[in-house]
Amino acid sequence: MSKILTVTIPSYNTEKYIDECLPYLIDERIISDIEILIVSDGSKDNTLSVAQKWADKYPDSIRVIDKENGGHGSTINRGILEATGKYFKVVDGDDWVVTENFVKLVDYLKQVEVDIINNPYLEHNEETTVETPMMNLEISARNIVEHDQVVEQIKIPPMHTITYRTSILKDNEIKIDEKMFYVDVEYICYPLPFVKTSVYLDFPVYVYRTNSGTQSMAISNMVKNRAMHLTMTKHIWNFITKLPKETSPTVKKVLTQRFSELIIAQYVINLSIPNRTERKSETSSFTTFLKDENVLNNNEILSLSKLLIRTNGSIIKPAVTMRNSLQSNRTWQVIERSILNSIKRMKK
Repeated sequence: MSKILTVTIPSYNTEKYIDECLPYLIDERIISDIEILIVSDGSKDNTLSVAQKWADKYPDSIRVIDKENGGHGSTINRGILEATGKYFKVVDGDDWVVTENFVKLVDYLKQVEVDIINNPYLEHNEETTVETPMMNLEISARNIVEHDQVVEQIKIPPMHTITYRTSILKDNEIKIDEKMFYVDVEYICYPLPFVKTSVYLDFPVYVYRTNSGTQSMAISNMVKNRAMHLTMTKHIWNFITKLPKETSPTVKKVLTQRFSELIIAQYVINLSIPNRTERKSETSSFTTFLKDENVLNNNEILSLSKLLIRTNGSIIKPAVTMRNSLQSNRTWQVIERSILNSIKRMKK
């Protein structure tokens, strides 16, 4: 492979962000070592022309790929297919990186052989401009280890933290769902059984934009797109049930616990449906699915998830109502973050 790192930039109508995102990725110290694929997902604005100006300026490092609209997953799939870099990272078109730390990452990748690299990242609040460090782990940095040794601490992190060895994705034909939201979960779960070695770097690279008002994770958007979240959740469960026998027990454990978190999220979404009839019907249908799949008998499913199944979600209905009324409150956002982190630390 001719490049050290391929950065795929999924782009749908991101003309106003590309000129913000690209300068953070471009540094003369490493520009010849990286490949940037700007994948336009059937954009209807000037994304292509804005992106092409950058490709014209750096023809040896930047390529623009124009494709029919297929959703976020399709842009990642296309990036994996076209990647020539030894390592692979996704940076969404409306996010960016910390340039100096990105340079450090690329320089580090020149020296190592490892399957997955995790970095902390920053959440940039669009409303307040506050940047919050995320995923600072208390594990040794720069030590390449067997992934089994650290996977329970790292768990299933957001995709912003991850850089893969490209061959992990290509050789195992990793492909995620298209024409759907929430497929970042598949992107971080599907390669995991094939990851053998891991390293944690203790400096943030990715800057993730939050509170933009248009993100799929806003509760109103999650209710609107709940069928996609449900489909993705079922696909993750199907993936877990079909893991090869030789899959590490710790990998199975963290994947199952990530599925447990998806159960909680799906109940929150269903219980947020405004129409009472639809709310009851879809919540009950989800509970029936989980019971039919014998999820309650899985020892690694989180206790809160099991409680939700047993009570058809009713145990958290008051909390969901309160959350939905407070979700724009900044103090509540801090509290909710703390609650979510606590859930991730829960035992079975």
